[in-house]
Amino acid sequence: MSNDASYTKINYSLRPAKAIERKMMVELLRRLDRSASLAHYRYVGFGSPYFADFALLHRSLGIREMVSIEHEIDDEARFRFNAPFASIDLKFGESGEVLAELSWTQRSIVWLDYDGRLDAAKLEDLDYLMRNVPSGSVVVLSVNAHPHTDIEKRLQRARADLDSALPRTASNESLGGWGTAEMYREVVNEQIQISLGERNAGQPAAAQFAYRQLFNFQYSDGARMLTLGGLVHDAGQQAHFNGCGFDEFDFFRDADDAYTIEVPKLTLKEMRHLDAQLPGDTFADLEEVGIPVADAATYAELYRFFPKFVDIEA
Repeated sequence: MSNDASYTKINYSLRPAKAIERKMMVELLRRLDRSASLAHYRYVGFGSPYFADFALLHRSLGIREMVSIEHEIDDEARFRFNAPFASIDLKFGESGEVLAELSWTQRSIVWLDYDGRLDAAKLEDLDYLMRNVPSGSVVVLSVNAHPHTDIEKRLQRARADLDSALPRTASNESLGGWGTAEMYREVVNEQIQISLGERNAGQPAAAQFAYRQLFNFQYSDGARMLTLGGLVHDAGQQAHFNGCGFDEFDFFRDADDAYTIEVPKLTLKEMRHLDAQLPGDTFADLEEVGIPVADAATYAELYRFFPKFVDIEA
C-alpha cells in the first residue's frame, strides 16, 4: 500500500461538504432522465476504498454499469473487497491510460475526482473526454485549489503545473484565497473550447458538439476544493436538454460565479430542532437555545443534502 495514497489519510465518506456536493450533483443529474433513461448511462469515476459516489449514483439514479479507475495497483485486493456492487468494473492504472482503453459509445457520467492540483496530465484527461464522449454525456472534474501558503511561490508552482496553459494575468496576489480556483476554471474552460473546436472541425452544424456548464462548486473540508462539470451534447439534441430544467436548482451554475458550500457546525440536537421547523423562512427559539442565526440560515439552504454522522455508541 502506498503511504502517499490520499484515502489512507482522509476518510472521504466523512467529509460533510463533499457529501453535500455529491448529493446536489445527483439531484441535478436526475433531470437527465427527462431526455434519456438514466438506467442506460454508465458511470466512470475514482472509487477509492469507500466508493461513496458509486453507491449514491447506483441507488439514487439506477445506474448499473460502472467503471472505477484505481491508481494504487498494489491495493487491488483491498479495492475488490470494498466494491459495494458486482456491477462495478475495476480498472487499475493511470487515469489517462484507462480512459483510452474504454469504449465511448455509451452515454456516460464521468467524474474525474482528483485530490491533487490541476496540471497538464489532468488537462490531457479532460481533452480526451471532450473529444470522445457521446452526446448527452456529463464530464465533471474536481481538483485541490488551495493556494500555496508562501505567497511568493504561488505563481511559480502554478507555472510548473500548467506551463503554457497558465493565464498571463495570473500573479502571486491573484492566486490567493479562491483565486486559484477561479484561475483553474478559466484554464479548464479554455481547454474544453480547444478540444471541442478540434472535434468539431469539418463537421456539419447539426453534428457539432457544445458544452454547457452545470456545476461550479467551491468548498473546504480542510483544503479549498473546486468541482466543475457540465453536459456535452451535439447541436441536434440541444432542445432535448434545454427541457431538463437544470436552472431550476439554486446550486446550478453555468457561469463563473461559484456555488460555495459552507457547512455550519451544529450538533445533532440542534439540527433536529431546525428540521422540525423546515421547510420555512423563519426559526423560533434560536436565541433561547443559542444557535447562531447565520448557521441556521445556512443549514436551511442545505438541510436536504446535509449528512448526519454520529457514533452509534453515543
